[in-house]
Amino acid sequence: MGKTRKKVLITGCSSGFGLLTAVAAAKAGFDVVATMRNLNKDANLKSALEKAHVHAEIAELDVTKPETINAVVQRFGPFDILVNNAGILMGGSFLDITDAEMRSVFETDYFGAVNLTRAVVPDMIKNKSGLIINIASLAGRVGHLFNAAYGAAKHALIGFSRSTRLELKKFRIRVVSVEPGYFKTGVIGNNAYLTEKFYDSNSPMFELNRGFLKMMMKDIIPKAGDPKIVAKKIVKIMKTPKPKNHYIIGKDAWLVVIFQWLGLLKLIEQDVYIKLIRHARRKMKQKKKINR
Repeated sequence: MGKTRKKVLITGCSSGFGLLTAVAAAKAGFDVVATMRNLNKDANLKSALEKAHVHAEIAELDVTKPETINAVVQRFGPFDILVNNAGILMGGSFLDITDAEMRSVFETDYFGAVNLTRAVVPDMIKNKSGLIINIASLAGRVGHLFNAAYGAAKHALIGFSRSTRLELKKFRIRVVSVEPGYFKTGVIGNNAYLTEKFYDSNSPMFELNRGFLKMMMKDIIPKAGDPKIVAKKIVKIMKTPKPKNHYIIGKDAWLVVIFQWLGLLKLIEQDVYIKLIRHARRKMKQKKKINR
């Protein structure tokens, strides 16, 4: 009798890591359930699956809505592997972000992952087997200027991973935290959100906000890595009998972690600060020229 294909539930599959992981997992022989908040955005995933000549079930799942979580688990479960990938980023100073905006980040990036895990794990406990892969971020280790809510939510997700790893060990359920650096995905590009007060000229953070955005466009995004690297690593983790507790992915991420381990993180922070101020000053000069 042939070996049963492992069933994988992946969130946030309309683009980025989620889409690429869904396709790569299907190619690797997994039974994939690829989910997204808005099924009107499934065209890219369908195209990628068709191009790769593989199949995946596509379903609506908004991790902030318990009814959609329950519907997917009841329809497609039980699952052998869960990949908590869905996430949003809200660019802007902590001083300007509203309570509602901050909560929206936490509802998706942290509570969404927690609630979905709680829905999937009971079946894994019954089967005494399972794998939870939480897609966190380097930001969860070292913070992320002008993205404090995102950094804090990812920090919480890493803490959740470390805590539940021990709670679920008895049931042979493994919990893995994946912590990528910068990669060319929508979360730092087209899918990124800015706080509603990002361009509020009355804010003391106004010029710094604009300087940060310019720094991202000029210094960060062009150097960001290929997201296929992360998708490939996630699938490799799925296939590994005894995966590590966490994975740092990306040259930039490793550099920061090494500097942090050596107690030299302040050097990187100083470099980032200098770039931020330089871009902010350029924006100020441009504004003065326009106002003349």
